[in-house]
Amino acid sequence: MNFPKPIQVFIDEFAKLPGLGPRTAARLAFWLLKKSPEEIQRIANALIDLKTSVHICTQCFNATENGQGLCTICRDPNRNQKQILVIEKETDLASLEKAKAYHGVYHVLGGTISPLDPASVEQIRFPELVERIKKLGVPSNGGEGVEVILATNPTTEGDFTAMQIERALKPLGTKITRLGRGLPTGSDIEFADEATLRSALEGRREV
Repeated sequence: MNFPKPIQVFIDEFAKLPGLGPRTAARLAFWLLKKSPEEIQRIANALIDLKTSVHICTQCFNATENGQGLCTICRDPNRNQKQILVIEKETDLASLEKAKAYHGVYHVLGGTISPLDPASVEQIRFPELVERIKKLGVPSNGGEGVEVILATNPTTEGDFTAMQIERALKPLGTKITRLGRGLPTGSDIEFADEATLRSALEGRREV
């Protein structure tokens, strides 16, 4: 079926979004056509505000707003700055925060390393993590050291990414732990329930 050009342009653009295909984008287009101009404007404003007001934390790469350098978590003086939980994406962070079982800070990789494409390491924030740990330094006189908690998803790519991080950080004298296996293989932290995440954090083991 040939749609009017404005509808087809909408479908072509929205079909590029994760989880949306042409059919879903078409349904969304016709749903929006039934809405009032005021409702459409609110949606448009929300999209523009999302792009103009949200920025990336300069330390952990979580989302922050109003051009602040650090996000609210990294700025929180009650957070343990020497306990860094490494995750694949921002939505994993949101799920872990809901569990209310973690009081350190985070590092959002923005993806994983593929075993079939080692060059994919350049597409995530792996070098930034290593540099961040180096800046924290090795403790002296028995002081508290840095703990890096690997919380990549229990998938082939997630496990491979965790292994590469471990190899890079071990020589720096960093304590490295991995989430307990309350999470089944192939699962996603984003969709895990709060009890499972609390159990995984409490049951983390040193690697």
